[in-house]
Amino acid sequence: MARRGRGDGELGLADDLILSCSSPKVPPATARLAVRALFRHYGGTRAYVREGNAEMLGVLADAVGDAAAGRIMGKMAALYGGRQVYFPRGAMRRTTALEIFERLGKNGTTMADLAREHGISDSHGYDLWREGRAERLRPSAPYLPFPEINNPD
Repeated sequence: MARRGRGDGELGLADDLILSCSSPKVPPATARLAVRALFRHYGGTRAYVREGNAEMLGVLADAVGDAAAGRIMGKMAALYGGRQVYFPRGAMRRTTALEIFERLGKNGTTMADLAREHGISDSHGYDLWREGRAERLRPSAPYLPFPEINNPD
């Protein structure tokens, strides 16, 4: 996988893993929990991603259960096949910010609940909420500065 810069609109490793591990039998929410557990455990280090990695399978199983962990590990092994992968610290920041933005206030969810769930302070949670709001509200189409394109006469 090529290294990708921040803010260039491309997905990072965490988002790639969530998308590639999601399937009809593994919903995206479960894949997100699994990937978050991997980044918490391996953050800032390298790990070999292969089918027989018992430590990684244990981390996944603790987060999402044995059945989903086996499916996710199989997909990761197929994707990275015995390669060493660097799990950067803070790679889940964008995903966490978007999740906090989406969940805050829904079904009575408070920032204290979300902060406890993610292991962060309330003030850091609000910082992430602002980042998630900015990310969600960012326009997807570029601004076209040419008036003749906007008003063809």
